[in-house]
Amino acid sequence: MHTGNHTRIGAAAKIPVNPPKPIMSFSPVVLPALGRPVDLQLRVTVPSTGEALPIILLSHGQGRSNSLSSLEGYAPLYEFWAAHGFAVLQPTHLSSGFLGLEAPPGQELFWQERALDMVRILDHLDSVETTVPGLTGRLDRTRVAVAGHSAGGLTATMLLGASNTDPRDGSKWYKPETRIKAGIVLAGVGNGGTDISDSGKSRVPFYDADFSTMATPALVVYGDEDLVPI
Repeated sequence: MHTGNHTRIGAAAKIPVNPPKPIMSFSPVVLPALGRPVDLQLRVTVPSTGEALPIILLSHGQGRSNSLSSLEGYAPLYEFWAAHGFAVLQPTHLSSGFLGLEAPPGQELFWQERALDMVRILDHLDSVETTVPGLTGRLDRTRVAVAGHSAGGLTATMLLGASNTDPRDGSKWYKPETRIKAGIVLAGVGNGGTDISDSGKSRVPFYDADFSTMATPALVVYGDEDLVPI
């Protein structure tokens, strides 16, 4: 268990932010998951005081760092959010290099399981509350957002209502999570179809997203001068 007082307040961006509060971070919270190769583990980071905490589900990316792409990553982000009043719940997805698992054919990056991890967390918030000391009764289950970086951005968009059609066999995935009311997509995967490079097609061959079905409000952040071969 970790406690700290996060002091960065966004002054460089000149964005008004409420004063930070001390936070506590607890991991791993283990949720048994029938049929999953391993149990679902997550980190829970919350302000040390306060009630009716809005929830942010944080989905990690798929970089080369085993620790970043797991519940161990994104400390500056989850600490900032928690210090300003949010409960941040971040799982280690099956695709994490930390676990060393190989995805079954047709399920590259365990991309469907990534979305299902977030649904499992929402289904087991009672267990999360009772496992983390001092958290019982403090989560506001009516205010849930999902945030994701890179491959986690794909996870977020699928939960927010985007659909995906696998160009190899035409199978479609469309499973929006209505308990999620808002989203943040950080450097997401982007368009599929003719907009994706050959390198990208080899890395995410399942991917051809349709964002026209994504009706849940979301903040999408990307670099318009970035050049990424995907």
